[in-house]
Parts: sequence; structure tokens; C-alpha cells
Amino acid sequence: MNYGILDFGSIQSNSNAISTIHETIEMAQLAEELGFTRYWLSEHHEDNLAWKNPDIILPLLAGYTQKIRVGSAGVLVGLNAPINTAYHYKLLANLYPSRIDLGLAKGKTEEHKSIELADGSDWKKNLDDYFNRVRKIKSLINDQVSTIILPPKQGESPEIWVLGTSKSSIDFIIEEKTSFSLSLFHIINELPSPDIIKELREQYILKNRVEPNINITLSAFCSDDEKRVAAINEKTKHIKINYSGSPDYFKDFLEKQAEIYQVNEIIILNLGETLEEKQALMNVFKVEKHEFKITN
Repeated sequence: MNYGILDFGSIQSNSNAISTIHETIEMAQLAEELGFTRYWLSEHHEDNLAWKNPDIILPLLAGYTQKIRVGSAGVLVGLNAPINTAYHYKLLANLYPSRIDLGLAKGKTEEHKSIELADGSDWKKNLDDYFNRVRKIKSLINDQVSTIILPPKQGESPEIWVLGTSKSSIDFIIEEKTSFSLSLFHIINELPSPDIIKELREQYILKNRVEPNINITLSAFCSDDEKRVAAINEKTKHIKINYSGSPDYFKDFLEKQAEIYQVNEIIILNLGETLEEKQALMNVFKVEKHEFKITN
């Protein structure tokens, strides 16, 4: 069973952006030491975050670690020029071979920020054109646009992930042979159906004759302090908290989700606020890794 970490870069009341980034580097190093397979950074544009777009932070994480994969989860395709995204991640993939993930998302932010980020282009139209923009990013990275060559020519490509909460991307993922990450925390009222992954896997294998690369992402807070658990549950309103409670039962919860969704990798959004709380979740994985096999 493989695990990864998703980091939003939230700044706590007693901290600042620079301290938070240093803490993120430390967390990525700890994740590598504990055997995590990925460390992903989000793109969000709220005011209390240490970074808005993770592109400038990812080379730091890659440089301060040796083997863990690092990447975005994900680049907001409607708010970023495809050529810039392709250039950044292709170059990163060749500076740090076999270690860079490019997660792509159909997200947005407040309208006035979206207007500025799109820099004059129609950001709403960009969102509607999501799949074409993802296809363009992929084509640019793979040197399939004859008029534009991004360095290094014919170099390595990042692993491309489509992020989602529904089955709306299935046909595209099968056609373009991308990886897929299903979020369990973006829809607050209900969990996405495991049938999404079942249907994708069946159709992908039928069309491409290989297994698709799929994982799930979920949010979690680990603590034996019932007051802190209650405080996090009360405070975290904008996303679904998939797990909050004692670290003792967290591994069992994860393995149950892996069984339900039939995946062998889970990415965890660590909701710990202090360094100690973040480490409490990650230290659950100090015990030896054990294998989990998908059963048909």
C-alpha cells in the first residue's frame, strides 16, 4: 500500500508564509524518510496560504529530497496559460527525472482574482474549454506541437494526473491515457461512488490493454486530544473531513477505504495545524509498510 501527502500551505496564526514553506520542506523530508511515495502541493488563491501557485516551491521540495515524487494537485487549468504550465513541468521533469507529477484541475477562485490571473483572457471560457487545454498541455510537453519546442527537446515528461470528484473525466482519461486522482473531500454532503473507479478501470483496460494509474485523496486529522479533534471538526467547514480521531485507528481506516475504492495508493490532506499535529499523523507510518493487493 502506498501513501502520499497533499499540502495546502495554510499559514497558522502564529506563523508566516516563509516559516510555513520551511515547515513544508521539513514535512517533505519526513515523508520521504517514512516511505511516502508522493508529496503534492495545491494551487489555491485564498489569503492565508504560503503559496498560491506551487510551481516555485516544487523545485525546493525536489532539491531537498532525493527520491519522493513531488508535484501539483493541481494546476488550475483555466487560470494558467497551457504553454507556461507545459514549460515549467517539462523542465522540472528533466531536472528531477521520474520524480515530477503534474496534477491538473478544473478549479477557480474569486472572480476578481480569476480576472487578474487570466490576464485579459476569458477565464470562464477557459474553464469551459478545460479538456482542450489539458490536451494542449500534454501535446506541448510531448513535443507534438510542431511550431513550439519546449526545452529540453524530446526530454522526459512529468506524470500527468487529472483530478476530479465525478465520472465526467472518464472518457478523456481513457483517450489521453492520463492518471486519475479521485477526491473524497471536495464534496461535503456525500462521498463519490466507488463505481467511478470501477467503471474507469474496466473501460480503460478494455481500450488500452493496461491498468490505469488511479489513487484517491482524503482529508485527515490525527490526535488523541478530543478537544482538538472537536475544534478541527468545527473549524473546517469548506471541505469534508474524512477522518478525525485517534492515530491508533487511522491505518485501519485507510485500508478500509483502499478496499472500498479498490486502489493501492491514497493521498492524505494533513489537517494538522501545528508541526506536532502534522507529525502525529505522519508518524502513524513509522511501522513497516505492508502490502495490499487488489482483488477482482
